[in-house]
Amino acid sequence: MDLIIVGDDRDRFANEFAEFSNQQGYNAIVLDVSAAARLFSIRIDRGIAEITPQISILFRIPAPSLQRTSFDDSFQYGECLATLWAAATLNPATVINRPTNYSLWGRTSPSFTLTKMRAGLTSPHPALAGTPLPNLGEGQGVRADQAEVFSLRAPSPPAALVSQQWYVQDAITYQTAAWPEIPEGEGPYRARCADPNLAYEIVIVLGDRAWRSTAVSLEHLELEPQSISLLKRLDLTFGAVTWGISPDLQTATLARVDPFPTMEQVQFVWPVLAPALLEAFFS
Repeated sequence: MDLIIVGDDRDRFANEFAEFSNQQGYNAIVLDVSAAARLFSIRIDRGIAEITPQISILFRIPAPSLQRTSFDDSFQYGECLATLWAAATLNPATVINRPTNYSLWGRTSPSFTLTKMRAGLTSPHPALAGTPLPNLGEGQGVRADQAEVFSLRAPSPPAALVSQQWYVQDAITYQTAAWPEIPEGEGPYRARCADPNLAYEIVIVLGDRAWRSTAVSLEHLELEPQSISLLKRLDLTFGAVTWGISPDLQTATLARVDPFPTMEQVQFVWPVLAPALLEAFFS
């Protein structure tokens, strides 16, 4: 076995990359958290950690549900996740995305506002302010249209934002709906707005390389280097960065960061991304 892809067996990206790797002569397999954790042994000898086996890993682990189905299942999953976290952190082989002190998802958070803050785009206090990325129409502090609301019940949009599109997400199911629709689930909820006039560009980042999904002339916004810089701030090697582009194409605003891009997000750059991923593991 040359490569483990840790994720859901229904993950199209994971399955297609495993198939591509196998076609290129490498033995790649998709395993869930529990199956992957059982492969590894961790031994500490005189303060030095030894991981067996030393296999390359691609992480594609969605955030676990906040809703416990059973104590036993939650306990088992937590133990497997802890084992896998330790094995991947200490593994000398190539790991994308390697776990950090924060999480298995870099410094990203289900809270979009917190993710932006960690990326240095906004800060509620000057002492916490990072260096804002240039050319992106972002200032320090959080404006009304950048606010994020957390509520036990699905929150309606503030009066000041009636011209914006209001999105509501169930924090348990992670389903999202555009107001006045309510997503599947029973809450609690998080909600934020989006400018309905924005167009969107997805940038796929792998290390120091990045590819835009469209051929629209946006070179002046420098989205590729900006996306690379942003993912580094979030302690990620691989991910998708979605930018909201103004109608005049003069500014871009961060809309979303995905540490585990879907096949739909990467499909337009797949012919260059798949070989680049393979090279990152086996060059």
